[in-house]
This record gives sequence, C-alpha cells and structure tokens, in this order.
Amino acid sequence: MERPEHKGDDFSIRHPKMRRQDRAKIFAPFAALSGHSDRAKTRERITRGKAELSENSVDEINTALQIIVRRLSANERVKAEVTYFEPDGERKGEGSYKSVSGYADKIDTYNKSIRINGLKIDFDRIYYIFAE
Repeated sequence: MERPEHKGDDFSIRHPKMRRQDRAKIFAPFAALSGHSDRAKTRERITRGKAELSENSVDEINTALQIIVRRLSANERVKAEVTYFEPDGERKGEGSYKSVSGYADKIDTYNKSIRINGLKIDFDRIYYIFAE
C-alpha cells in the first residue's frame, strides 16, 4: 500500500511530515549494537607507538631546552617549534605526533615541562624542538 496523503485535513495540521533524519532518531534507542559506532570511530583513528630517541636526538633536545631556559631567564622572548607525542586516551602505549609553534611561556625544570602558547608539554614526550 502507498503511504496515505493528508493534505489540508486535520491530521496533517496536527502531524506534519517528518524529515527522514528526524525519523531515524526515533528508532536510534533500539540499535542492536549499542556502542558499536563509537568503537568503530576509535579503530579508524591512526595511532602508533612512541618512537625511541637516539642519544644524538636526546642531546639536541637537551641543548635546545638549555638555550630556552637561558633566554627566558634573561627575559627574552623565545620562539620555538616542538613536535611531541600525544598519547591516545583509549589505546595504551599508542598515540600520535603533533606539532606546535609559538612563543615559549615557561620552562618548569622541576616538573620537567615546557609551556608554549599555553600548552604544557612534558620533556619526555618531546620528539623534536627548535628554538629561534
């Protein structure tokens, strides 16, 4: 049977035709696999393990951090670029590499972190750093 058409009658005024997206929302609570779409989205994210740094890379990072500490203590503005490892909240030991550039606000040698544009990055997550 065809869908009945109600044009101009009392039923069509009280019950206007619903958009397809809105109709789908009505039946969403009855999804057979609850949480399946969230897990599928998690699996779609591209993550990888944290890379081990060579001794040369560690020395370069330490040298750059010392330069930044020296310049910040002299009240100079230090422009820096940092590539760091961002751990994934759901996959243990995995994450992604992100980059940020801007002015270094602060280096906390006690807690071993640097803050660039308000973003706090722990020293052990730094993969690459360059300071101007």
